[in-house]
Amino acid sequence: RVAVGGPPPEVYVTEVVQRDVRVYLEVVGQTTGFQDTELRARVEGFLESMSFREGSFVSRGTVLYTIDRKPLEAALAQARADQVAAEARLAKATNDVNRYTPLVAKQAVSQRELDDARAEQDAGRAQVEAAKAVVDRTTLDLGYTNVAAPISGLVGATLVKPGNLVGRGQNTLLTTISQIDPILFRAGITEADYLKVARRDPSRSGAEPQAADIQLTLSDGTVYPHTGKVVVVDRAVDASTGTLGLQIEFPNPDKVLRPGQYGRARLLVENK
Repeated sequence: RVAVGGPPPEVYVTEVVQRDVRVYLEVVGQTTGFQDTELRARVEGFLESMSFREGSFVSRGTVLYTIDRKPLEAALAQARADQVAAEARLAKATNDVNRYTPLVAKQAVSQRELDDARAEQDAGRAQVEAAKAVVDRTTLDLGYTNVAAPISGLVGATLVKPGNLVGRGQNTLLTTISQIDPILFRAGITEADYLKVARRDPSRSGAEPQAADIQLTLSDGTVYPHTGKVVVVDRAVDASTGTLGLQIEFPNPDKVLRPGQYGRARLLVENK
């Protein structure tokens, strides 16, 4: 019997070319505000008004809440009256010292009376300074009844509605404001991946991060149109997760990204 072979196999020939191959690392993470600022009530009182729309953008310095001013206005009036009284007592003590000083030389009054007058003068000075401090503190507290936005950004939902008592025993959290342009993407790389990267250039440890042109894929599978850069590498590996934290900064001019969104960042590790 003679075996009949099939057609010869097709063989493709191509020229061998040496070129760089990019090695990427993908990390999963979540967006956070570039700056998240908690807005808290710093004085005790009833919340009178809320003058913003929740979930809107607010400008720095805009008054968002007002707290009842009347108790603090009364306290300030009392503090100013106490300061005036303290200054009057100091003036009397000063007059006594000035009057007794030449009389002691003439033995018209005793040295003890002069010493008592000087002690009253010293005490009067301390009382005036204490009264001024109370006035200053109460004036400062009165200013805190207008709760303004410390930064420009996106304000969240209010946690306290008008009519509620705030600031009793603690600085009540009212809401949170996030600066979202730029926005941060927090992720973590495994300890094994970190070691691979670190061993390529040990001298870079602790230096300013250089990873840039980072691509972000959002949860719906679309690629975010702006690239980011690593701005912070955490000091230590998280023992509970075995990952090293990264903070990647992305421009967000259209305000598409919000805090809390998940995604995947693609970092270029090296060309080889």
